[in-house]
Amino acid sequence: MAAKKVKARVDELQAQIRKLAERFDQEREKQVSSLEQQLEKARERVSQEIQRQRENLGNLEKLQAEYREKANANLKKQLDRARKSVDEARSRVSESEGRKMLLEAEVKVLKATAKQAHSLAKVISQYEKDLEKRAREIEKKVKPAVKKAAAKKKAPAKKAAAKAAPKKAAAKKAPAKKKAARKAPARKKAPAQ
Repeated sequence: MAAKKVKARVDELQAQIRKLAERFDQEREKQVSSLEQQLEKARERVSQEIQRQRENLGNLEKLQAEYREKANANLKKQLDRARKSVDEARSRVSESEGRKMLLEAEVKVLKATAKQAHSLAKVISQYEKDLEKRAREIEKKVKPAVKKAAAKKKAPAKKAAAKAAPKKAAAKKAPAKKKAARKAPARKKAPAQ
């Protein structure tokens, strides 16, 4: 009997142990499934976060690429402008140097022309002086001859004037007589009408 009681007690304890083990297994399964669900949710959240991070990284790379392109384009434009301004400055400098050379050449030509003009003016002035001197010499030589010729011309001129004076007086009187003769017939005709 005692053995039966012990055996019953052992069976009873084993049954309780089994129930506890089953409960423990169920509880453990619940906790494991709960943990698995939590882990799955965590995995999903992590994968979503990783996906978001990848998208952000992709967007960041796109932005960086766009920024690089814009920066390169702006830099290229600035370099082109700088090159253009340098080329324009060089062309202006070369033009100004060319102008300077032309002006210098023009100045040299003008100076040479002025020297030539000055020397020509000297030659012309000397030539004028020589001509004036020659004219004076000719005048000195000609004056005595002119005086003699003038004296010779004056004597016949006086004689001719003396002869011409009576003729002029007679010529003056003659037209007066003719005028008077013309007037007289006009008067005679008037009363006849």
